[in-house]
Amino acid sequence: MSEDRPLTEFGGDADDDAETTADAVTDQNPEPATATYRWQPDGAACGACGATTERQWLDDGEFVCPDCKSW
Repeated sequence: MSEDRPLTEFGGDADDDAETTADAVTDQNPEPATATYRWQPDGAACGACGATTERQWLDDGEFVCPDCKSW
């Protein structure tokens, strides 16, 4: 007995694939991704304490240094 079987035994017909694709694309206006971390090679001021830091995390809508981030 051969283990080779055609792919048609495993899937539905072409109409099923078209419906699945149509259902997958429902949101035409997705929200853009929000950055939660940034690295500034020359440093940038912390939004909370004003200290200059290369690494900043988003905290309550502003980028802050690691010490000011509420973990």
